[in-house]
Amino acid sequence: MSKKVIFPTIVAIMLMASSSHLSAQTSDEVFDQLKSLAGEWSGTLHRSTGEEEALKLTYSLRSNGSSILEESDTDGVAMLTIFNKQEESLLLTHYCALMNKPVAKLVSSADGVLSFTTDAARSGLQEGKDQYVKSWTLSLEPENPDQFTYEYTVISPDMTEWTAKAIVSRVK
Repeated sequence: MSKKVIFPTIVAIMLMASSSHLSAQTSDEVFDQLKSLAGEWSGTLHRSTGEEEALKLTYSLRSNGSSILEESDTDGVAMLTIFNKQEESLLLTHYCALMNKPVAKLVSSADGVLSFTTDAARSGLQEGKDQYVKSWTLSLEPENPDQFTYEYTVISPDMTEWTAKAIVSRVK
């Protein structure tokens, strides 16, 4: 094997190792940020369809600190979301009022903005067939730990999307 082949291979292996270490650090840091949400939150959910509804969120640490439970109530419709680390990824599993269970993965985190995207195949969902929450964004405000922005996007079978957004404040 020539040096020309060995060097790029070694560099590629080093980059993969470095990138997986970085993602593990990122998911740990984001998980720690999510832990800071423990407590009760409230706000008004504004949908792109024009509807507005009261939103209550409760976050609690569960399973010996390995998961975070989000309980949401939108005008009496209760749902659950569980955040947990799995291998080197931070996942979100949402038990939805749409009668499905999207599993989303943290795809980016910068400046307190945490973005999760649903893996349709992993969730047993099909784009163009099912209606489900396609993505979530939590925009944390490090300078104001008692407020953050909660957003999500729903995709419909006809491929149209609608969004919902709320600025929530800590109640306790």
